[in-house]
Amino acid sequence: MYCKFMPSTKVGQPLPFFSVKDHNGREISLQQFQGCWLLLVFHRHLS
Repeated sequence: MYCKFMPSTKVGQPLPFFSVKDHNGREISLQQFQGCWLLLVFHRHLS
């Protein structure tokens, strides 16, 4: 899958720091979870 907004990463590589808004509108930063295991799931919201 290709995303023009995120640099390409491979499995096992660290992600660059970024922040997004959750479903409640709160900003969540990847830095908040530094040092922890984290599972990220990206999906497209099709309307």
